[in-house]
Amino acid sequence: MNNEYLFLFHTPLGVIQLKKKLNDWDIHFLIIDAPRTLSAECGMAVRFELTERYQYSTLINSQVKSVYQITAEGYDILWQDQQ
Repeated sequence: MNNEYLFLFHTPLGVIQLKKKLNDWDIHFLIIDAPRTLSAECGMAVRFELTERYQYSTLINSQVKSVYQITAEGYDILWQDQQ
């Protein structure tokens, strides 16, 4: 199972919050421009891979707009804010 994720945010504050949490967990991540095929209010996304030790859902907070799993075919939506 692929455990690579892409988080999109409502605001840059969400990027900062996730960055802090991933640093605390010692997980390598990339802050990238949000892919054009996906909608992102703040224009930034965080890409990272999780081991089975961690669940992506524990990283979701009020700043997260959507969560995608990265696949060979593209992006599969896992979660989306209903705002």
